[in-house]
Amino acid sequence: MGLAASQARLLTITARKADCEFQSMKLSHEKIALSRDMERISDEYQAAMNKTKLVYDYYGNGASEMALNYGLLMTPSIYNDYYPKLLTDNKNRVVLSGPYAAAAAAAGIPKEGYSGTPSSAIRNAFVEALKDGYVISASTAANIESVSYNNAIGLGATFSATTATQEVSYDELMNLIKANSVDTYDYGIQLSGERSKDSEFEINKSTYPQNALVSGKNAMFFVKDKNGNYTETSDNKNANVTLYDLLTSENEYIYMESSFKGASTPFTQIAYMQQLLVGTEDSNSFLNWMVDQFSAVLGGVTENDLALQYAYNQVYDLIYPNENLQYMATDALNNHSNYFLGDRHAREGAGGYEQKKMSPAYILDELMNECATKVCHAQGTGNPTYANVKGNADDYIGIVYSSCGDGGNKNQWHYASVDLNNIAKVFLTAFMEYKEGIENSKYSYELGQTKSGTGAKGKYNLYTKNNSDTFTILAGTDVTDGTENLISGFYDALFNRICINGWTENDNISDAEYMQELLKNGSVFISSIDNDGNYYQNSYSTDTYIAEVTDNEGIAKAQAKYNSEKAKIENKENTIDMKMKNLDTEISSLTTEYDTMKGVINKTIEKSFKRYDA
Repeated sequence: MGLAASQARLLTITARKADCEFQSMKLSHEKIALSRDMERISDEYQAAMNKTKLVYDYYGNGASEMALNYGLLMTPSIYNDYYPKLLTDNKNRVVLSGPYAAAAAAAGIPKEGYSGTPSSAIRNAFVEALKDGYVISASTAANIESVSYNNAIGLGATFSATTATQEVSYDELMNLIKANSVDTYDYGIQLSGERSKDSEFEINKSTYPQNALVSGKNAMFFVKDKNGNYTETSDNKNANVTLYDLLTSENEYIYMESSFKGASTPFTQIAYMQQLLVGTEDSNSFLNWMVDQFSAVLGGVTENDLALQYAYNQVYDLIYPNENLQYMATDALNNHSNYFLGDRHAREGAGGYEQKKMSPAYILDELMNECATKVCHAQGTGNPTYANVKGNADDYIGIVYSSCGDGGNKNQWHYASVDLNNIAKVFLTAFMEYKEGIENSKYSYELGQTKSGTGAKGKYNLYTKNNSDTFTILAGTDVTDGTENLISGFYDALFNRICINGWTENDNISDAEYMQELLKNGSVFISSIDNDGNYYQNSYSTDTYIAEVTDNEGIAKAQAKYNSEKAKIENKENTIDMKMKNLDTEISSLTTEYDTMKGVINKTIEKSFKRYDA
């Protein structure tokens, strides 16, 4: 190789070696940065291991923990004894969310408050502003304004959630329920007939044809007499029942969802049934209807209100025993999601456990655990009979599911039914269970238990008429629960504290996690009414209803995040290590070649000098 060529090659090697060394140094810095990232996520993970959350434990036994949030404190209910539990700052001003602050401003209440309580006109303006801001309904606003403004409540005066009471027998209670019942049709519950297109339950048939409701009857209603004869009502107007009938009649009232085709539709079908039975807080659900009917006679007595809430919770958990599936069912119906689409068997394969958990096959298997029993028909041809699932409904606590179709599993039809008598009797049983003492309960109403005792979970034991039992109701009127006075008193107490202490706005206070952090770091406090009728400001830790517990869900999320980010960092480190190893190899090779070329050049130069010296 000539001298010029050797020198050119040496320069190339020098440049490439410098570039490799620069790339190696850059990768080294990237690895240092990844180490800092790893240290950061490790610190976050360690901090999360001590994460806590605040819960509202009204019963004080750890069994009714609810996430502490602004709505729970600022909405009248038995959980706050119909007194607002106020969030206050270090100046004792009431901390209001955006809608409440807008109402205070609209009513003209200055942020620094008044020196006393204002007129009832300003109170009514505040109530109207709450209505306009959709904090309360128009009917609630009208009820509050119909009650005289109490300008002393929360300022040294209290109102009582109970008034004069009287005791009635079981028969007298049933007569009161009969006299004051609203039947299911008048309440707005659809127990029979095809669902209308504007129904919240309607599925988009053009988008999801495999889940389309089969033409004709979807919701079916049966009355089974004491001789075992069934009468079917297809017109929803006549498919109605009263609470008195459910508790006292020898007839059994059975509600069924029917005639869905396709292997994955039971998920949707039972979701329909669950929503009609439980619904949401403001919907015309069967459970809300029962609460209203019982409350019309038993409401307004503190012990009864607590027992009614306990009964509500028990029936709710009976219909929705799985919160994860409850969320998916609601999402499927309201958002037309694809949890239940396609062939359920084909979707169960690849993707690992997490993907399998979201497959229709897994969901359907889990959903069946929410039913009292699954009744399988013998396969045959033609239209199947639904007598089996209908006949089993009155024996079971909970939903009975059935499917049947031809031998090739085509045109498979699905049915889900429930005995409404049993649901109503479970509610009354839970009410009595709370009154008599949950710890020593003699009752049993577990999902899947049967009247005959032939079910896998044995025989249920519901409350039955006892002539020695008495029930406490408000005296002086056949139907009064005092709700208007309680709710009016709640908002009067809130209004009075805003006017006296002043108020400040925090748009984020409705976010539960944010609010809890403010409470834990001492930025805001809880102000509650005491027996003397005055509000006192204290730390959340002194409130008997509020408990700080380990945030297991938050810890699980932090762990999942840590594992995910750690895996990403480790993958990047492995990639960097591989690149650095390759660069080290190349640098070593270039160094060797560099030394070789330098030796060649030196020898060439040496030969040239010797030649000319000669």
